[in-house]
Amino acid sequence: PNPVFSAEQTQAQAQGDEVAAVVNGENIYKSEVEKRLNRYKGIDPSMLQDAKDEILDEMIVQLVIAQFIGKEGIQVDEQLVETAVNDLQENIKKNPKTAGQPLEDILAGFGTSVEQLRREIRNSVGLRNYFGQQVNDTVLTEYFNANKAAFTGEEVKASHILIDTRNLKAKKDYAIAFDKIHKLKEQLNGGANFEELAKANSNCPSAKNGGDLGYFPRKGAMIEPFAEAAFALKIGEISEPVQTQFGFHIIKVTDRKEGKPVALEAVKEEVKEGYIEDQIQDLIEKQMTAAKIEIKGVN
Repeated sequence: PNPVFSAEQTQAQAQGDEVAAVVNGENIYKSEVEKRLNRYKGIDPSMLQDAKDEILDEMIVQLVIAQFIGKEGIQVDEQLVETAVNDLQENIKKNPKTAGQPLEDILAGFGTSVEQLRREIRNSVGLRNYFGQQVNDTVLTEYFNANKAAFTGEEVKASHILIDTRNLKAKKDYAIAFDKIHKLKEQLNGGANFEELAKANSNCPSAKNGGDLGYFPRKGAMIEPFAEAAFALKIGEISEPVQTQFGFHIIKVTDRKEGKPVALEAVKEEVKEGYIEDQIQDLIEKQMTAAKIEIKGVN
């Protein structure tokens, strides 16, 4: 068994706890999810189930990562883990709002523990080591050439229409949202005004400005499916519907700021970081797709 949740799992199992999910044969227990609810103190009761589902999703991802690290035999230097924990403790001491509070108490307030923090750091360090070993000049050159907009300072100005799906529970509600975004795209194809449709239909606060999001760079500002779609558009072009964790979007690019030419050597560390981060996200998506996950629920 993977050590990712072992102490909590053993305790939960001994208490005859109910199972919230099974991930590649390993259990996540309801009590583990309940512990982490501390981070949502004062939450509206109507949002409690959403919070539990979000926590369970996070725990499933962390377990899948830990299982991959164990399966691949990826070694993690425990000194790096302890250094990261110590750095966090130093930051706590320097912050006037948290100075004098033990790390354990602060983490408990967020529904977590030092043990869990170490596990998550171990996961992060393990994946970074795994992909860091793959980095060479050829890999970096290919990544740099394919993602130049992320390093030249190029920006796009875009507007969007969002149909928010984050709080939908039933499949029929997703179908309604899917249908709505495609009907809006048909209206745009027929010459409808983008700003007016955004004001009338978008669930984003930007709706009052006709969906205008302002300028943003290729990396670091917008979630990846959104940014990728926006940067693929020419000025005045409108995207097909794009799905993200927030819902369904239609994007219109209204302006571009060209970046400045840059040599790989000048941004080599940023390119390496970008490559590793992209590889980690790709790996997580693939492992989540391949994993055998049975959700039993946290009602």
